Amino acid sequence: MKILKRHIRKPILLAFTSLIYTGLFAQTSDTVDMYYYKNSLHNHLVTGNSEATASTNVGNWIARFTTTPSNPKVATLGSVFGFFPQWSVPTKANNFHTEISTPHLEKWTASWTGAKEIDLLGFVPDNFDGQAFDPSDTINMGQAYVTKLLYLIDEWETNAPNANRRYVVYAGWPALNRYGATNDDPSTLTATAIANWHTYGLGDYQDWMELLVARVKSARPNLDIRLHNISKAVLMCHQNTVVKDIRPELLFEDLAPHGRSTWYFLAAVAEYIEIYGEKPPANFEFKSEWGVDSAVTSNYQSIVDYIWMVIKGSVSIEPGTAFGQNQLLLFPNPAISTVEIQTNLVEFTIIVSDAMGRSVINQKNNIIVDTHSLTSGTYYVEFIANNRRLHGVLLVE
Repeated sequence: MKILKRHIRKPILLAFTSLIYTGLFAQTSDTVDMYYYKNSLHNHLVTGNSEATASTNVGNWIARFTTTPSNPKVATLGSVFGFFPQWSVPTKANNFHTEISTPHLEKWTASWTGAKEIDLLGFVPDNFDGQAFDPSDTINMGQAYVTKLLYLIDEWETNAPNANRRYVVYAGWPALNRYGATNDDPSTLTATAIANWHTYGLGDYQDWMELLVARVKSARPNLDIRLHNISKAVLMCHQNTVVKDIRPELLFEDLAPHGRSTWYFLAAVAEYIEIYGEKPPANFEFKSEWGVDSAVTSNYQSIVDYIWMVIKGSVSIEPGTAFGQNQLLLFPNPAISTVEIQTNLVEFTIIVSDAMGRSVINQKNNIIVDTHSLTSGTYYVEFIANNRRLHGVLLVE
């Protein structure tokens, strides 16, 4: 077994990790026809052995967003459920989503008929096995992720080509069962266990997802292959917004972890942004039977804004490019009274926002940020210049 080694992150003064270019998101049609090879990180199935509902299903949440009045977006979704040994071709016209629209699925069954209509083909890796291996190595389930994804992509390109299709890896969140809870009970998780889960999810686990996509992109450079940063979005939301105050047993059913309605809602916000390049509708209204925690429903827009910021910052900086990691530092961090932006740029804007996405500082061309008026906590810094943006985290003591 080949253990995956860390390959991206290096110690730096500030975790300014991402560069955003204007037009990062390609314009998409208002209608996106999707097909997913998925597991319970996308859809926790309603069975006799689970506490799943129609709301533990990202597809249903996408349907709810797209059917909001005045929202012109339409989503259709076909899928096959299982881990990647069960992922196969020709496709199967299954629909595990009670609310997603499915007009095109009636046109094809276990064949390629109609499959050219699919605009987005998604893959949902497991969260418990593959990450112990290099994605190009054979894992316990008998095959390498890179090998299987390339096989499936090539079959779709050969049998159902669509020049505008996107191939995406939906990066679901990591397993929780290695962090010391007992009896598969999330209520027994300690704050330290949750923090360790965040560290792994935003570190080695995220690295693995990025490496998987990088390997597939390298092998098929002419195709549109992307990472959907669901794990990064929900973990940072759990770490840095009001979601952190929700008891673990209200977010998770078990330590797999199968989420509850609130968790799949957060994942769906990130997925909607990744699919459409836009935020879910601002006028979205919740139904009580959907079971989303009131801390989230009452802070809907600020949570959407925060996840948007996380997703916007999901493109890695390449060394030597404008805004490279060595060209922009923030010191000291944590801050006590002031922070200095160390940059060789002359014209820029700095925006500091609190955990709910509210701007608390907005200044231009001044490298000193006065933090006297800020209460202790976590803040998010946006550095803007020449239509490019960097995002980072600032701790205030």
